[in-house]
Amino acid sequence: MNESNSRAVATPSLPIKSYYSDFTNWSQETVGRHILTCAPANSDELLKVVNWAYQNNYKVRPLGMKHNWSQLTIAGGENNGNVLLVDLTKSLNKMTIIEANGNGTFKAQTGILMEDLLTQLEKKKLGFLAYPAPGDLTLGGVLAIGGHGTCVPAKGETLPTGGSFGSLSNSIVSLTAVVWDEAGKSYVLKTFQRNEQDITAFMVHVGRALIYEVTMQVPRNKRLRCQSYVNIPATELFAKDAAGKRSFSHYLDQCGRAEAIWFPFTENPWLKIWTETPSYPNVSKPVHSPFNYPFSDNLPKSISDVIKQINNGHPELTPTLGKLQAELVSVGLGATLSFDLWGWSKDLLLYVKPSTLRVTANGYAILTKRANVQSVLYDFVTKYNQMVAAYQSKNSYPMNGPIEIRVTGLDQPAESIVAGAMAPALSALRPHAGKPEWDVAVWLDILTMPDTPDANKFYQEMETWIFSHFSGDYAATRVEWSKGWAYTPEGTWVNSSVIGNNIPTSLGAGAPGGNDWNKASTILNRYDPHRLFSSPLIERLFPI
Repeated sequence: MNESNSRAVATPSLPIKSYYSDFTNWSQETVGRHILTCAPANSDELLKVVNWAYQNNYKVRPLGMKHNWSQLTIAGGENNGNVLLVDLTKSLNKMTIIEANGNGTFKAQTGILMEDLLTQLEKKKLGFLAYPAPGDLTLGGVLAIGGHGTCVPAKGETLPTGGSFGSLSNSIVSLTAVVWDEAGKSYVLKTFQRNEQDITAFMVHVGRALIYEVTMQVPRNKRLRCQSYVNIPATELFAKDAAGKRSFSHYLDQCGRAEAIWFPFTENPWLKIWTETPSYPNVSKPVHSPFNYPFSDNLPKSISDVIKQINNGHPELTPTLGKLQAELVSVGLGATLSFDLWGWSKDLLLYVKPSTLRVTANGYAILTKRANVQSVLYDFVTKYNQMVAAYQSKNSYPMNGPIEIRVTGLDQPAESIVAGAMAPALSALRPHAGKPEWDVAVWLDILTMPDTPDANKFYQEMETWIFSHFSGDYAATRVEWSKGWAYTPEGTWVNSSVIGNNIPTSLGAGAPGGNDWNKASTILNRYDPHRLFSSPLIERLFPI
């Protein structure tokens, strides 16, 4: 929340200071005006405002950095007169490192920013294996949607104590949530342990809960080497045959950490690989802070001019835009000596700043076995190319941003330091019941500028194919909560069939321990029977 865009007002009935603020999410697609807001200083104030909201028929929406694409907090254009935004970033952002002896645990309030959290962990020689690339995310926001990075074990790599190859939610040891207490007829704090059944619905809650504090495990920090390649053709990187020396699967075997960014109408993606490298390699550039790709954070005039022309009715310039963006990366890497970097994990895994081009994106996790990764990528890229060509033949260019591809492990409870740990029920990375051989998720995202003509039509066509193609014994599809999904030509997060059928089914039938969709919904309803922690999109996802 930007204080300069808010004004202090007197709200006599609210038990702490309040004000009205505007809400604009990162892609600037979801906007709400003049919404009642407060920033509790501690847990007592948090409970006071939550119970005030219950008594006055308000919805409570935790407020972080508003980086989410999906409308889980508020819905743009909706009447937000009965919404109370509770800003967790101002005061509920403390952390304590409990143990730091090789690996460790820490306790943190959910308003803390990821960059601040990782900085404090680094000082104690601790650091996660993977996490999202922006530093300006709250821990609570990341956990709510099962935030992740890109990481699977390289060949011969073993999991360090305290580590996880899945989402950050898989590192939760315990959490404290705001829940309804029937005896006291009020909302109170309750702590759940990782081996309790009910915690399964809270570790990834999609905005249907409010988490105040978490205790998490974390392994010893690692020094990484990040190498960038812009000379590998997509036909080779995403080839059908995984045996190629420059296939995506080859790099996963080599280092376990890889990301491909492929701009439209170009031949060579930007491939980044991170290799665990304890000692300084003489050929690398040492770095001591994050965000080492300034050329991708501030667009030059040549690119912004083309974007303006595209937005003003010249979509045929999309191939030009793609080539300019690819050239910017290639030239920028050379100019900043950033082809080969070396440093602590935080300084190499945080690389997206708020000034990066604001785009929208769809997002899906394809669960499969590791041996299928290359074929998943080949199938996806083949379909993407076919669709782009078909739209181009009609002078339509709905996709003007890159494809982004990452691969992670799943949220395996065995990676927890807690005996008898449960898997997060609503995580896209929850292991698939009946498919123990499925051990990875391939994350597929296609980016484009908001309001691009035919974008939603393209996204719906691709989504329908993804759910259909990656199914059966080959793979399974789940949505990435923070991105775009449930498309129709008219909009996003509105396809009733995807919301009512595809998503629950993908997280439902026959899960171990009863952690299926209905069980999670029942748990969340039990601890918030008044549906205080909800929004219009959440109501459609979890109808009564």
